[in-house]
Amino acid sequence: MRKLYTTFRNTHHAPEDDTFATATPCTCTPHWPSLETAANGYLVRALPSSHNSILTNPEVGTFVARCTACSARFPEPWVIDTGDQMPYAWARGTD
Repeated sequence: MRKLYTTFRNTHHAPEDDTFATATPCTCTPHWPSLETAANGYLVRALPSSHNSILTNPEVGTFVARCTACSARFPEPWVIDTGDQMPYAWARGTD
């Protein structure tokens, strides 16, 4: 599991770092209008969920989602929106 998680390049994981998602409550009305996360250097949609996925499970890593409007860190379980195709241009790179 940990190996799978670490294969994501440029995935933002910062447990105590507010550079991507601030550790403050969402200030939007309504709360949490939409979520996003950074995966492989791209912003992709995230969705609130009743459970974490294998990638968003805090026991595996610290992959975070944030509010798209105020950048507050989403504190509940979430998953990557599978209806939103993740760009895989990075996979064709030669570095």
